[in-house]
Amino acid sequence: MSTPRRLRALRSIWTYLVAGLSTAYVGGSVILYRYVWPSRFRRYADRSTADWSSMVLRGAGVKSVIEDAKHLGRDRGQVLVSNHQSWFDVFALAAALPVRFSFVGKKELSKVPFLGQAWEKVGHIAIDRSDHKAAIESLQRVNEQFRAGRTIIMFPEGTRSPTGELARFKKGAFVMAIKSQVPVVPVAVTGTRAIMEKGDWIIAPGTATIRVGEPISTEGFTLADRNRLSREAHAAVARLLNGKPEASCPPS
Repeated sequence: MSTPRRLRALRSIWTYLVAGLSTAYVGGSVILYRYVWPSRFRRYADRSTADWSSMVLRGAGVKSVIEDAKHLGRDRGQVLVSNHQSWFDVFALAAALPVRFSFVGKKELSKVPFLGQAWEKVGHIAIDRSDHKAAIESLQRVNEQFRAGRTIIMFPEGTRSPTGELARFKKGAFVMAIKSQVPVVPVAVTGTRAIMEKGDWIIAPGTATIRVGEPISTEGFTLADRNRLSREAHAAVARLLNGKPEASCPPS
């Protein structure tokens, strides 16, 4: 093992320790607030994910930077769609976004000790794709979040990219946005693959940069427009990944 990798391995072990302790602390406090101080719970819940993510980022020596946050509507229901290269995409977004948000994730997250119990209590949504009825109920919770002016964060590639290339988008996020007639906000996260690649446990210090694109309106769209909306969002995220200025996509 080379010296740089040995040092990164030691830093990684430290980061996992910080992540474990912060998960136990934040997850435990969320559960405590939920049952002991229900009147204070909503305010605490809205900042708990950001606080937890910031702890993990500091432990890893990672800085999160956001560009063009002005494109994020405050207290407006919207779907934020982002590329996905690393677990640190989640931490970077959660620590930097200046809006009230909820992630949509896999049901398996609910099985993680402390994190799993706290995950759904603070408003994040776990979807069981193998259970159609349960998935429909979860999507109904999404509509409630939109009505409350929250941002729903989704990774439409479906999984982390092993190469960093932007994969084809699945349609779920766009069907959701059209049904609720809320805008889609394209976002690109860069720098996180160098921090932690898919399939590797080593974590390296670095900077995660979040670029926010102009929102794409879904007003008047029907489900027949879902492919068009998906292509437009994919093109917008690709441009943001390449650092190019935002430009409107022609209708297709």
